Amino acid sequence: MLLKNCRWITFACLLFTATIFAEVSITEVQPLKFPSALMHFDKNTIVEVNWKGNIANSTNTTLLDADYYQGRYLVTSDTSSLISLDVISLSNESFVDLKRIRIRYKNKTYNSFPVSGLANPGIKGEFIEVGAKLVAKKKTAQGVKYPQYLLTIQEQ
Repeated sequence: MLLKNCRWITFACLLFTATIFAEVSITEVQPLKFPSALMHFDKNTIVEVNWKGNIANSTNTTLLDADYYQGRYLVTSDTSSLISLDVISLSNESFVDLKRIRIRYKNKTYNSFPVSGLANPGIKGEFIEVGAKLVAKKKTAQGVKYPQYLLTIQEQ
């Protein structure tokens, strides 16, 4: 028998296995931002934005704008497991360091990392605020700098 104008249709069956993972998630609400500032040529230039979003007393230069704020992150979890928190400077800018990184979580300020055994943020989540001190060494070239840090939160 001759079949004319027939189309062969192949159906592919895929088998999906439902796998459920517990997870903690971090959503950046706003990144830590430092203001524009004049650089010293004879000493290190320091600008510190604390976890409240204020300029700290260690700042030793003239600020050129008021465009700065603390880092803010929403952390959520679908379990009740304790969490650990770690933050490190990535040292991605020559002669520019992030120091004295401070994190505020659940009404407590942390300045030494990693920290473990912290209460879980839950499904509704908790905010984390980040502040840091930026130190530009006198060898630093002029121009815009983007120092970066890595924030890691894990369930234990």
